[in-house]
Amino acid sequence: MQAGELIVVRLNSGPGIGRFVEADSTRVKFAIGRNREARLPLARVLLTTGIKATGHEAVESLTREAEIVASELDLTDLWDLVCDDGDSMSLQDIAELYWSEEPSSAQRVGLLFHLDRNDLRFTTKGAEYTPRTREDVAELEARRERSARHAEEAVALAESLSTGKLPKEITSHQSHLLDQIRGLAVFGDDYTRAASAKKYLESITDVSRDPQRTAFYTLTNAGHMSRDEFLTLEQAGIPIEFSEEVLAEAGSVDISTQLEDSHRRDLTSLDVFTVDDEDTRDRDDGLSIEHVQTKIEGAMTDAYRVGIHIADASSIVQPESALDKDADRRMATLYLPERKIWMLPPDIASDAGSLSPGERRLAVSLMATITEDAEVASWEVTPSIIRSRAALSYDTVDARIDDDSAPMHRELSTLRMLAQKLKEKRESTGTPNLDRDELSVKVSASGEITVDVLQRSNPARSMIAEYMIFYNAMLAEFCKKNELPAPYRSQKAPDVSDIVAQTPEGLLRWYLTVRKMGPASISTEPGAHAGLGVPAYIQASSPLRRYPDLVIQRQVSHFLKTGDKFYSDEEISSVAQRADMQIRELSRIEFDREKYWFLKYLDAQRQELEAEGEEAIHEAYVLDNPPNRAGVMDLVKYPFRVRAALVSDVKPGDTVKLRLHGVDLWRRVGQFVVAAPEPS
Repeated sequence: MQAGELIVVRLNSGPGIGRFVEADSTRVKFAIGRNREARLPLARVLLTTGIKATGHEAVESLTREAEIVASELDLTDLWDLVCDDGDSMSLQDIAELYWSEEPSSAQRVGLLFHLDRNDLRFTTKGAEYTPRTREDVAELEARRERSARHAEEAVALAESLSTGKLPKEITSHQSHLLDQIRGLAVFGDDYTRAASAKKYLESITDVSRDPQRTAFYTLTNAGHMSRDEFLTLEQAGIPIEFSEEVLAEAGSVDISTQLEDSHRRDLTSLDVFTVDDEDTRDRDDGLSIEHVQTKIEGAMTDAYRVGIHIADASSIVQPESALDKDADRRMATLYLPERKIWMLPPDIASDAGSLSPGERRLAVSLMATITEDAEVASWEVTPSIIRSRAALSYDTVDARIDDDSAPMHRELSTLRMLAQKLKEKRESTGTPNLDRDELSVKVSASGEITVDVLQRSNPARSMIAEYMIFYNAMLAEFCKKNELPAPYRSQKAPDVSDIVAQTPEGLLRWYLTVRKMGPASISTEPGAHAGLGVPAYIQASSPLRRYPDLVIQRQVSHFLKTGDKFYSDEEISSVAQRADMQIRELSRIEFDREKYWFLKYLDAQRQELEAEGEEAIHEAYVLDNPPNRAGVMDLVKYPFRVRAALVSDVKPGDTVKLRLHGVDLWRRVGQFVVAAPEPS
């Protein structure tokens, strides 16, 4: 190479022409551009032209000529001639074959440009060019055609999505792109292809603020996803459908043999009934009551034999079966406003295991003799066979308690009276009354939202809750007495004397008390549960709906039949700890979903009012008003927690009027502000 000679070097952007300046043993210095020089390794020199030049004009001239050559070249025939040989060739060899004469410098440079940019038929290694095989070229052509088609389809999809539509026909590649956007919408940055999805989404809309939210609304605006899609189910990996194996096992359940089991007590003569919500089908608890005489301190006295009968799911779901493993994985039935995701298949939960009216069913019954003063004279736990006489709703029970001419009035009223006295005894130890009305949100198949407030103090709900506490507390005593490993739930008693002394009974006292209550702990060692006012407590009353309940029921049932424990301390502890974490998460999911639908309900009301020129005003009860933070309130009409900025002189216990001016359903936040006072 001589000073001023035009050379071709490999730049970062590809081959380029420059003027040679100087070189040492490893690097070359050359002029590139009018006033710029650069150094590169000698290995980056691709071609020497033999053309000497004094200025940059010669570089530009050769570049123009070479580009024209490169654009006009077609090496198809040449490749077809040499590809079967498979021999490597130099640039000069290819140039001489193509032009059949000594090529010019512009032709050689143009050929180099062409081969660098078009690698369909030749591969490059150093200064050698090797023809690809016919099979490789065919495959590469197909791949490039596919890539070009995919690029066109991606552009078409982006154009459609940007206008809030989907293409009339969606190709497989477009479906793949939609899946990527969905993955981003569901999992955000945790999605494995989040970066790729964001990059594509940028061709549709601005994603700088919240890519996950943008992905969701891009798909919902186009109708590819429902605006009410519950992404959390997918995020949490919650199984919805049952496997064929589990369904087959559930469908083959036959309890007829167990109904003849001699170790079970036949209680089918009792007038058992169940009490649930109107639409409940998985009925797992029933009650019965008989008037009896019992001996108290040597004298016979009037009393009642109360039966609390819990569906014996543990005798239907066999240990380590497909049903058992699947229930363990699901851990609990998930109750959402729009659907129920079962822990056990309906063939069991609402059929073979459910205490359906008129059907003989397996149960684990607690039979307790209770005096009119709510003293428990005697009790026993027994595996049983029962037949429910009636499936009542809470509203029906309330109505029958109020009407002394109604069917079952005497039985229901007596059960209600005993439940009240049992509750009074629990609370006489200082246990705070933590009953609070509950929000009930239901969504029909057509999307209609129904909102109700369930009053926990209503006779039927209060009665059933009390007997379930009683059942669980007595089973805890049973396990404790018989040294059966069990997951006891205990809770320390906080000092709430200051709250009781300073705060009238009501919502504010409830709020302050709950804040002082520590979470319940789980242990195989029994301990008092201060929140319930019982010396020991387990949860075993919902075995069709909660797996830990099924496990402890299996422990008790096995002991009643054999006198031995089924699970060890370690096994019980393992299930209990897993269940506690998982059921807490399921509860959070249920709460979030109910919150979503309730806010949507409020927002629909707001929009209707604003269309009529009115504002959506809600009265709220102030629970806390910390400085420099939003105040905490419950809506007066609904037991629903909201936040809004309050002036400093607003105190807990006050009521304020709030205006709902918007709802962010993505974040599940109602945007409340203090309503302006009405003009006098």
